[in-house]
Amino acid sequence: MIKEHLDLIIAATMVSTLALYDVTFDLVLSALHLLIELLHIAFEWLELGIEHTVEHLFHTSRHGSQIVTFYILLLIGCGLLFWLRRSLPRIYAAALQFVQRAWLRRKTELQTYWLSLTLPYKLRLFSTVLGVVYLATFFTM
Repeated sequence: MIKEHLDLIIAATMVSTLALYDVTFDLVLSALHLLIELLHIAFEWLELGIEHTVEHLFHTSRHGSQIVTFYILLLIGCGLLFWLRRSLPRIYAAALQFVQRAWLRRKTELQTYWLSLTLPYKLRLFSTVLGVVYLATFFTM
């Protein structure tokens, strides 16, 4: 059912986003804040785990284990940056190809749909879109 009405769902979401821009902005920022907090907690958990492991395995002091943990995390970070540098062009090319194919498919579907409509249905669709845009202006001002 979702695949059949995906265009309608996307249009309703966009109209709702434009009409309730302040709620959308707050929701996006709250979700971003939650994601950053979860990433921070996960990083602290990883760091503490490495620190305690080094401290117990090698019987080092707290300061010594913190220094070793810093260099281990630095090594992990450099490895991730190296991996990202090598993978990013492939990921970008795949994403670009996906977006181009989706755009072409949607454009073709819309052109086919528009050409299949008779004149009264085209006028009805156009007036409905204009009415929705007109009503949306009342909520955004």
